[in-house]
Amino acid sequence: MLQRSKKFIAMAVVSAVAVSAMSGGQADAAKKLKLSTKKVEVKVGKTAKVSLKNGTKSGKVAVKVSSKKVVSVTKKFKGTKGYLKVKGKKAGKATIKLTCKVKGKKTKLTLKVTVKDVVKSSDNNKETSKATAAPAATAVSTVAATEVATKAPTEAPTVAPTDAPTVAPTPEPLPTNYPFQTFVSPNKLSDEVVGVPEIMTFLDGSPVTFEKWNYRAEEIRQMYQYYMYGMWRDGKGETVTYDNSGNNININVKTDGSVKGQVSDGDISFSASVKVPNGEAPEGGWPFFVCISSLQDEQNALDNGFAIVNFSCGELGSDNAKHEGKFYDLYPYNKEDWEEQSGALISWAWGASKIVDVIEQGAGEQYKLNKNFPMVAGVSRYGKATAVAGAFDKRFKITIPACSGAGGMGSFLYNPGGDVTQTYDVSSLGFEDTATFSKGGCEKIGALHVGDESGWFNENFKRIRIENTVFDQYMLASLFAQEGRTLMLVTGFNWDIWQNAPGLWYVFQKAKPTFDMLGLSDNLIIFLHDTSMSHAVVPADVDVLAKYYKEKYLGQDVPDFKISDLHTTLFDYETTPSGINNKAIYEAQIPYRTGEY
Repeated sequence: MLQRSKKFIAMAVVSAVAVSAMSGGQADAAKKLKLSTKKVEVKVGKTAKVSLKNGTKSGKVAVKVSSKKVVSVTKKFKGTKGYLKVKGKKAGKATIKLTCKVKGKKTKLTLKVTVKDVVKSSDNNKETSKATAAPAATAVSTVAATEVATKAPTEAPTVAPTDAPTVAPTPEPLPTNYPFQTFVSPNKLSDEVVGVPEIMTFLDGSPVTFEKWNYRAEEIRQMYQYYMYGMWRDGKGETVTYDNSGNNININVKTDGSVKGQVSDGDISFSASVKVPNGEAPEGGWPFFVCISSLQDEQNALDNGFAIVNFSCGELGSDNAKHEGKFYDLYPYNKEDWEEQSGALISWAWGASKIVDVIEQGAGEQYKLNKNFPMVAGVSRYGKATAVAGAFDKRFKITIPACSGAGGMGSFLYNPGGDVTQTYDVSSLGFEDTATFSKGGCEKIGALHVGDESGWFNENFKRIRIENTVFDQYMLASLFAQEGRTLMLVTGFNWDIWQNAPGLWYVFQKAKPTFDMLGLSDNLIIFLHDTSMSHAVVPADVDVLAKYYKEKYLGQDVPDFKISDLHTTLFDYETTPSGINNKAIYEAQIPYRTGEY
């Protein structure tokens, strides 16, 4: 469980709230300030409204809470009418003190709050209230707050039983009215954060259970948008159409300005090209790759029965910090407002998503593509964008972010520092006997904060440091833990140390328990290839994928192939031809936080 300092918790939940709009005019200014009630009772997960009366427009109010574990307080104002929203988090009692300042005069008010548990009777399933003094975690998340904050008397174990259903039974969480409102700004994240962030722990410190997984997944998606990649554009306010000629598709996108940061009457077009295998398409059409940039060996993919859709992602978003391109013609990048910031990786991933839109509209039928089986692949920086595309667009059945390194699927926390040397036996890859990681040769979080690379992300990410990050890339990997979807982690080894192959293995190991819990163990796979073959999605990757696809999705028995073989790597080897214990070397490097990153 991620431990937080008191400072982090205090900043995350509630700070002094400045209120500049209160009820009443000049005639009311002389009246005594008061609350609509001095005592309020609320159940866990529920909200009570308490009005502040006889204020003025120029008045200000500071709010302090005696027990932030028990309640949280937010404000809501419209015109001159102001009120507080008091939300129960854990059973207990709390005092809310308000210091009101009107025309230089201070008035102190007190609100007593009692929070009661909601307990469901096993006999009649009716709710009853029960006050307790149970300890509570401080709420940070805005996602499905009642689910996150309410702990049932008997909770399911975090590891599902062997006969658990293959997917979590919870519905997709409804959109929150005010997403992101309580995430802590990067410059206020505590520098005393210790340990490593855990997937199975909500931001408020409470445990994630099997039943609550979808809520945690939504919390993680919001966290990545706020802290790293910027706002994902999910199609709201867009009209997408297409026309085609030969093997080329022209995708047209118009926007109506109904979403914050979206241009009204926006109108752009970009193109994509389609290549299909020879022969007759299977029933339902060819499974197809949307390639962010391109595959190195397209013919091998075609020979394995995969169609390919290519597009020029640079046309949509510039590969630098200028944030230029057709995507930004629709969603201009505003450095002053994080809700209007989408990094270049988002722009490229968005393009892949629009291609799926038109395939579903009818282009798939025209080209005999299986609209129900889109895949997405990319390499290096485009591998980072591929990871984003698959994490935010759930329609992609298989996602292959190849050689993506930091900002993609390489861990920030497992990253050998400048004082660390690791020599592994890599003879199983067939190129050389050993490979050495030394002198901080892996891509680090700091490398993403400067130059063109900084444009791949949002402004908040520039203020994230290894010592204060509340996320790592195994959390992004966990978003693929859904029925019918696969994340294939791919990278090279040997001389291309920058990719951080050990960090990819760390991501796999940290994410896999989530897949296991949901009964989706085979939906996360990993494959290391010989880097001498190139910095790319190489033929060996596609050959392995083709076997996996036939076994997993077509139900075929593929000779000399087991999906379980894709659940391990050479980092697991304790005995090697050179006598090196790879596993011991790998495990000796424990993720830690220092300023050097």
